[in-house]
Amino acid sequence: MAHEYLRPVSMESHPLVLRRYVLPTASIEELYLRIKQCFKLRVPGAIVYAMTRWGKTYAIRQIIAELRRDFPKLVAITFDCHKKKFPSETAFFSNLLRAIGHEKAETGSAHVKRARLLNKLIEMLQASGQNVLVVFADEAQKLEIEEYEWLREVHDELERNGFRMVTFLIGQPQLKNRKTSLKQARQTQIVGRFMIDDIEFHGIRSAEEGATCLLGYDMATYPNEAWSFTRFFFPQAWASGMRLVTEGATLWQQFQEAHDNSGFRTALEVPMTYFARTVEIALTEFGKDHPDFRFTPEIWKEAVKASRFSAAEEELLIMADPD
Repeated sequence: MAHEYLRPVSMESHPLVLRRYVLPTASIEELYLRIKQCFKLRVPGAIVYAMTRWGKTYAIRQIIAELRRDFPKLVAITFDCHKKKFPSETAFFSNLLRAIGHEKAETGSAHVKRARLLNKLIEMLQASGQNVLVVFADEAQKLEIEEYEWLREVHDELERNGFRMVTFLIGQPQLKNRKTSLKQARQTQIVGRFMIDDIEFHGIRSAEEGATCLLGYDMATYPNEAWSFTRFFFPQAWASGMRLVTEGATLWQQFQEAHDNSGFRTALEVPMTYFARTVEIALTEFGKDHPDFRFTPEIWKEAVKASRFSAAEEELLIMADPD
């Protein structure tokens, strides 16, 4: 085999195989612009919501990376929210301490952990020369009222020390219901700090958006700039001109047919999780590399089927409308 076709590393080590990569999409770009605007205007808090498996966590990783490119001195933290039978103040502050990499996240009382957290956050902000902390709370629909109050204490204490905190609550559509219930209960101290804006995160909604995502595979590189993801898995076909970006309409048609065949009458919207899984399956499981290889509608149909997209749509419909 010609040298130009020899992969520089094993397939098993590639980020796509390991599912450790992030690619831009139109929806992520739209979400980033909204989050960037909130940050620049110092909006204290917003909820970002979408159905499960829509790719919210995936999107937030990309957005934090983009924010840090645009604002190199940015101080940002992300923490996962956990459902507990009884909210625990010590567990809550341990979770936040772990998120900032504190070496004493597990020891001490709630009061001690809260002090450690605030001292470390202030230290980080002072070192950065910035006066704004950006917080992302993932799976925020799991937060209880007590946890909002503990988070509010952090917000208020930072403000007393001359710093602002901008919080994004990332979660499922139940977040909107929680906002409504908090407003009805006149919990303005929570809504006013963490839920000013509502931002809906979308999946892929058109062939054009799908092509934009596919272009990402043609442009992302590993382990060096010479090896795009597409070239890595199909080096001979790549050399003869094959590119994924040209497959947007064909792949979208297969998602549309799967959607229609399942009896759905709603507009098609593909969660990023299943779009990416379909592409991963196509690149790793289907087709044998040679100069004349090109993806066919049949290959994409099998990849969509193997991604379990149709089963996921049925599950998501049940979750959205349990009656």
